[in-house]
Amino acid sequence: MLSNRVGIVVKPDSALAERVAVRAARALAELDAEVLIEEDTWNTYDSLQDFDKFSLQDPPEKMIVIGGDGTLLRTLMKMKNPEKTIIMAVRAGKRGFLLDVESYEIEERIEDFLNDEYKVHVYPRLQAFYPGGSNCVMNDAVLVMDNAKLVRLAVYVGGERIMGIDGDGLVVSTTVGSTAYSLSAGGPIIDPSLQVIVLTPLNPVQLYLRPVVLPLEATIDIEVKSNSNPLFLVLDGQESIRLNPGDTVRVKLCDSKVKLARFKWWENYYERLYTRVFSYL
Repeated sequence: MLSNRVGIVVKPDSALAERVAVRAARALAELDAEVLIEEDTWNTYDSLQDFDKFSLQDPPEKMIVIGGDGTLLRTLMKMKNPEKTIIMAVRAGKRGFLLDVESYEIEERIEDFLNDEYKVHVYPRLQAFYPGGSNCVMNDAVLVMDNAKLVRLAVYVGGERIMGIDGDGLVVSTTVGSTAYSLSAGGPIIDPSLQVIVLTPLNPVQLYLRPVVLPLEATIDIEVKSNSNPLFLVLDGQESIRLNPGDTVRVKLCDSKVKLARFKWWENYYERLYTRVFSYL
């Protein structure tokens, strides 16, 4: 067993997520684990304030995230080095494609989690460098128009220009992110056994432009052309950075990966994809 200290992060303002979190905390306590509540979660829910709190800047070695995909992505972006923590992801919402534990089975899975009875799935991330900073993403870095005004981009891979885009923008996604915004924009589904980067233009004027699949080690430079309108760089749907004409964004492999505890993730991946994503209402 790695550790009996387990942190809990909960989607804010969700009665369902709160109920699941209370069950999780009780199950952990009954198994003699030390329960820690992430500080924002602790401040949000009175029902969890009997436990000590922790900061995502210094998380325990095991952590349970309860909510939806956005909860997980937001948590990862706040962590200084998520690679040091193994995360169990619990779905408490409608979609939650990245979260494989259902709320009805949480007590059983918590016992497995404490006893290390799971497979660790390691997810590479991409790091986006932009004027004034950088951050890593698990799903995608999206350059998208502001106020429906056309943007003009020049895209380079390894220093060579591969496309110019006049349109709504560009999605740069990981393999796991290929079934998110990129898919909605017409990008391909990437099998999870592959690790690549997908470039998906957003509504380009150049009708011949199509998504491009690149090796994971590629370095992508995206120049906002001087005659472009301002736009935004959106990281995993959680952070937005305003870009101006002349700015450049570089995207490359992030040094820090993400470790998720998976209990049944590989059982019919495509059935999961169709039930969680394609039938989403």
